[in-house]
Amino acid sequence: MKKISFILSAILLLALVISACKPAPTAAPTEAPVATEAPTEAPTPEPTVNPLAGVVIQFWHVYSDAPGEGLQSLVDEFNSTNEYGITVEALNQGNYGDVEDKVNAGIQSGDLPDVVMGYTNSLTDWYSVGSIIDLNPYINDPVYGLTAEQLADLYPHLKVAGTTPDGAWVAYPLTQSANVLVYNYTWAEELGFANPPATSAELKEIACAAAAANTAKGGDFAGTGGLVYYPNATNWLHFLYAFGGKELNEAGDAYDFSSQAAIDASMYILDLKKDGCVWQTESYPNPEQAQRKALITMSSTAGEKYYAAAFKDAGNTTDKWGWLPAYGPDGKQAVDAFQQMLGVVPSTEPEQLASWVFVKWLTSPEIQARWVKLSGGYYGTQKATEALLADYGTENPVWASGVALAAIGPSEPQTFPPS
Repeated sequence: MKKISFILSAILLLALVISACKPAPTAAPTEAPVATEAPTEAPTPEPTVNPLAGVVIQFWHVYSDAPGEGLQSLVDEFNSTNEYGITVEALNQGNYGDVEDKVNAGIQSGDLPDVVMGYTNSLTDWYSVGSIIDLNPYINDPVYGLTAEQLADLYPHLKVAGTTPDGAWVAYPLTQSANVLVYNYTWAEELGFANPPATSAELKEIACAAAAANTAKGGDFAGTGGLVYYPNATNWLHFLYAFGGKELNEAGDAYDFSSQAAIDASMYILDLKKDGCVWQTESYPNPEQAQRKALITMSSTAGEKYYAAAFKDAGNTTDKWGWLPAYGPDGKQAVDAFQQMLGVVPSTEPEQLASWVFVKWLTSPEIQARWVKLSGGYYGTQKATEALLADYGTENPVWASGVALAAIGPSEPQTFPPS
């Protein structure tokens, strides 16, 4: 029994020794507190500076009566809605010749507008003496300029027409029109021509048939019936273009009317006259066209309202008429295109920028489409404008017949050789 008691005592002693040798338990580790910065307020953004606030610019144009009132309504809208606070003062200065005279005088006196309408050659001349700026920096500006899509939407011949040989874009198109043939579809069909001409030879055949018909009728109709042609540059040029020619030499620095195309176009018109298929009226041939004394006349597309009035006055409400291009021997089509151009006069940087912002707004497709309706006969300069006027074209078939023609050009040269 003593032996067992001894063994138990030894075991108990050994357990106490082992227990005494174990490390003391430690407390569970805790994460150190994360240092945080004292909260700070977000910086107050600097106010955006508007460089155009309060800028007033003057716009010289050529529109009176209903078109002038329509243009003023658009200017008023711009003044009340533009986000920059720009104010435009629009002033009718008469016709293009009046504007040219006033700008030429203003170059000497300093009394000039900020935006001016003018023929392309006038704007180019003013640019050459430092009185019109190059718009390229504004057109290409990443904030105020045009996007690549907007530039691609502009009819290509219009940029060419507004750009000088050194690459300056000095004339930006507001709208466009063209010198065209005015054609009586109904009368031509009665003469046996179901379709309009497609070549210069077919045009001659139709004109001569109308002249022969009126000669046979006699009386006041004798000697009438064909093409009313006035020998001026505008009426000749679109035949020159249709015959494949141009008015300047290859270098573009001198007139050259010795080309075969120029000779062929001139002989074509002389042959029409020799065969009795061309004649002239005392004044504008609108009444003669409405009275069927002329199957074909020539006019700017902007003259539509005058032709419409002539047909109404003649009591001719059944004939269908519209625009055609000039035709060449191979069927090439051409018109002598005109542009209603805008230029910006040098001034302060805010005034120049404000002028461009106004030009960009006025020529945007939505505003341009409204101006086409208000102006009564002009055409857009962009494909997007044409799409916005689809319903207007349905309601105005004569106007619609010129949409494609206004887009084909070419235009008269903007730079003329020294005289």
